[in-house]
Amino acid sequence: MKVVLITVLGFVLALMARGKELDKAKAEFAAQDKLLNVTYQDLEKSIPEYVFARVQEDQRKWIDHRDYMSTWDSKRLKKKPEDDPDYWTSAALMTESRITWMKAWKGAGAPSPRGTPGKWDGVYWDGYAGELRIVERNGKLYFSLAVVRGPTFHSGICDGQAEVNGSMARFSVRYSPDEAPMWLTFLNNRRGDGRIEVIGENTGFFHGTRAYFEGHYLRVRALNAKDLKELLKAVPEDKTGEE
Repeated sequence: MKVVLITVLGFVLALMARGKELDKAKAEFAAQDKLLNVTYQDLEKSIPEYVFARVQEDQRKWIDHRDYMSTWDSKRLKKKPEDDPDYWTSAALMTESRITWMKAWKGAGAPSPRGTPGKWDGVYWDGYAGELRIVERNGKLYFSLAVVRGPTFHSGICDGQAEVNGSMARFSVRYSPDEAPMWLTFLNNRRGDGRIEVIGENTGFFHGTRAYFEGHYLRVRALNAKDLKELLKAVPEDKTGEE
C-alpha cells in the first residue's frame, strides 16, 4: 500500500511541476507577443506607408511560419500543442527574435548605397533564420551567408568575395567541372525599403535539401570587431569567384 501511495504522490507532483512549467511558458509567450504587437503598432506610425505595407505582408506570412515551426514537434510526438510547454517556449523565442527584426525597420534597413562605399556594411536578417554579414572593402564585398530552415533544421552556409557594381553584387564559383557555376546575386535597396535581396542559382552544394539562401535581408545591427575579423579573413586572397 505504501509503495502505491508513493507512486501516486510522485505522479501528482510530476503533474504539478508540469503544470507550473506550462504556465511559465505560456506567460513568457504572452509577454513577448504583447511586446511584438506594441512594436508593430509603433512601427505603423513611424515609417512610410509603402514600407509598412511590406512589413504587414511579411508579418502575416511570418505568423503562419511561427505556428508551423512551433507546433511541428508537438504534432510529431502526438501532443496537443496548447498543452505542451515546448510549443509555447518555441513560439516565445521566435517572437523575441521577430521583435529585434521589426525594430530594425525604424532605421529603414541599410542606407541606399547607389555606389557609395561602405553602405553595404552590416548584419542582416531575413526574419526566417537567415543571416547575412557583409562588408565592402576595395570594391569587393566580403560576405558570410548562413541559414537554418524549417523544423528539421536544414542548414546552409556560404562565404566569399562578391564583385560590386553600384547597388548590385555577384558571387560565382564552380565547385565541379561537370556542373554549372553557382551564383549569388545581391541587390541592395532595389525596392526602396533598405533591404538586400539575395537571389541564388545552383546553390544546392552549399545547403541542405530544404534550405535556401533566397530572401530579403534587413539590416539589424552594425558589424562589430569580431564580425570584421571573421569576414576579412574568411576567404583566401586568390578565391575571388568567377568573372
